[in-house]
Amino acid sequence: MTTGGGSYLGASVRRREDPRLLTGRGRYVADIALPRTLHVAFVRSPFAHARITSIDTAAAQAAHGVVAVVTAADLAGRVNPIRGEARCPGFRSPDWPILAGDAVRYQGEPIAAVVATSPYLAADAADLVDIEFEPLPVVVDPEAALAADAPLIFPEWGDNVFLRRAGTFGDVDDAFANADVVLRRTYRVQRHTGVPLEPRGCLAQFDARDGTLTLWTSTQTPHLIRSGVAEALDFPENRLRVVAPDVGGGFGVKASLYPEEILIPFLARRLDRPVRWIADRSEDFVSSTHARDHIHAVELAARRDGTILGLKARVVVDCGAYSPWPWTASMEAGMAAGNLPGPYKIRHYQFETVSVCTNKTPHSAYRGVARPAACFSIERAIDDLARELDLDPLELRLRNLIDDYPYTTITGLEIDSGSLVPAIQTAKSVLAYDDLRAEQAAARREGRLVGIGIANYTEQTAHGLTEFAKRMLPVTVGFEGATVRMDPQGKVWIAVGIHSHGQGLETTLAQLAADELGVHIDDIQVVYGDTQVSPYGMGTFASRSAVIGGGALIDAARAIRRKLEQIAATLLECAPEDIEPGEGAFHVRGVPTRAVTIPECARVAHFRAELIPEVGPGLDATAFFANPPGTGTFSNALHAAVVEIDPATGVITIQRYVVIDDCGTVINPTIVEGQIVGGTAQGIGGALWEDLTYDDDGQLVAGTLMDYALPKASMVPPIEVVSLCTPSPFTPLGMKGVGEGGAIAPGACLANAVSDALAPLGVAVNATPMTPESILRLLRNAAR
Repeated sequence: MTTGGGSYLGASVRRREDPRLLTGRGRYVADIALPRTLHVAFVRSPFAHARITSIDTAAAQAAHGVVAVVTAADLAGRVNPIRGEARCPGFRSPDWPILAGDAVRYQGEPIAAVVATSPYLAADAADLVDIEFEPLPVVVDPEAALAADAPLIFPEWGDNVFLRRAGTFGDVDDAFANADVVLRRTYRVQRHTGVPLEPRGCLAQFDARDGTLTLWTSTQTPHLIRSGVAEALDFPENRLRVVAPDVGGGFGVKASLYPEEILIPFLARRLDRPVRWIADRSEDFVSSTHARDHIHAVELAARRDGTILGLKARVVVDCGAYSPWPWTASMEAGMAAGNLPGPYKIRHYQFETVSVCTNKTPHSAYRGVARPAACFSIERAIDDLARELDLDPLELRLRNLIDDYPYTTITGLEIDSGSLVPAIQTAKSVLAYDDLRAEQAAARREGRLVGIGIANYTEQTAHGLTEFAKRMLPVTVGFEGATVRMDPQGKVWIAVGIHSHGQGLETTLAQLAADELGVHIDDIQVVYGDTQVSPYGMGTFASRSAVIGGGALIDAARAIRRKLEQIAATLLECAPEDIEPGEGAFHVRGVPTRAVTIPECARVAHFRAELIPEVGPGLDATAFFANPPGTGTFSNALHAAVVEIDPATGVITIQRYVVIDDCGTVINPTIVEGQIVGGTAQGIGGALWEDLTYDDDGQLVAGTLMDYALPKASMVPPIEVVSLCTPSPFTPLGMKGVGEGGAIAPGACLANAVSDALAPLGVAVNATPMTPESILRLLRNAAR
């Protein structure tokens, strides 16, 4: 509902959080100063797999400034491990210890914690902890981990598999039997991760006066962390407060429960002093969850005219050593299998998934969650099929794209609306596609390696309870809460369970509330990240905040709005249905001079409630939003790129990058464009440079920013964003999610462009990252 002097919906309101953050007034975990704070340094395993035969902490305990040294023996019977247990039949999950006791299973696993009066003294003393190890065989390759004679990480399992799944939809055998062409390829997406500007960290304080415990932590999910920590410590949740202050980026990396978030409050309670831990960058690389690391063996059956008949896929995901809470080691492979058919009308599909346990840092959510790998495989297969059939890749897509909505995919995803075909048509126009192909042909005649790549995707967003229940996680994370409160001056205070760490939610939520309540946006304060003041919510992830969190906010604001209208009707002596909104006021329909302002209504609700006996005092409402119909709402986009390869160096230059995006009704176009551009830049980094490389001994050899190649600003081209708008018929205001979308398609788009450039040489790209070294290897193979 829009009121007063126009709508904030669709306006590029400047981000309200930026003045605080850009002028150094942000408040991060490391900025919080508490008297008598102690500092923790962890002793982490140098081995990827080993038995711990002894731990000697005497020298560390005697070091200057050391207050305590804690090992697994000190936690026994006092602290529970992390249990990332999926409810899927056949799922196996080991306990993830807070500190390793008998064995270590990945490089960087914490073994001991040294507590001292400064972080430097703690780090020095950590070097004095003497640990004896008995090295064990290491397995870091997921396919090698599946071999019958592979070293076992958990011998009681008998293999290295968290979970196997399989499914068949339609008549796959018949589809392949009747195919003119069967394409067989293996595609691989490397292990990489989100690298937030702020590494993880936490601070805890115990108050013996009332037995309360406060944890400040850099997380996307403060309520979930509160529940997880309370369970691990057997601590009453009503006495545990979790605060996520300003958070310097999350990307999914900060959406899981970590051992450090359990140990730091344990230490604060035990020592009765504030305790802080802040990771450095190298520590963050080995201790924060990793992502991707997929191998997809794909078979695509098609007719000679390009009609796709069927798809087979074997999905192997390297999940590292433990299963994270609450996402578990089951989610990534399951989502990949569900999304592999992509935005295409594929009616016969068979899959097998294997979630593999290896001696690597545990694997969890990262922007896009499985969809970048699924998009890579299906979009590369589409381009390879187009080349096999001598069809233009855009034309082949047009012959198979979903073009009628709502549409239920073969895996049961209910795509509510979209613009996949219009996106192709828009791309042709924006790119001047026919002219571009002519320019490419001219470049090839000159011997230049120029390629054009396209990738489509649909992004499932705003997953509700129904959808998350299907995933059988330990927590069904499908709802959000919001509280809206109007004070006697008519000013508005909003508390939400979601968290903003770069999404601009302080601004977009205020825009929604201003429209619903008919107040100026400057009269609204939005708070989040504090479990003591916000209603229970699941946090920010999965492109859901605007729809699910915003949906809760809209419902709560409308409850306040209805009460204001009732108060206005009472004061103006008319029926509520005769009330109309004005500029920060209500008036009687047809009589604009008979009006009462919103602040006047608010004063009556608080100071003269006897005047409104049928309405009652106060202007305070809390609402929860849980279930968009179906499997959520689907955004879609098309990415297109033009690249040129230097045959002497293997360097890929992106000459042009275009995104045709449709995320439904847009609250703030500038913020949406920022999300798309930021996600695309992250996707480009994963496509071309970023790689968490391990050696055969399980040592991370890309554990610093000297080795892990993040894209520099000079390396990312201008991203041209063209917006389409297909509102969802199922969500508040027709909104859809947008946060993860930009990161989904760059790998596929750029691999298609590079493969197109290399096509005259008879080679193609089937794996990321596409580093100069990998391109030079392909060029050498082509020359043989």
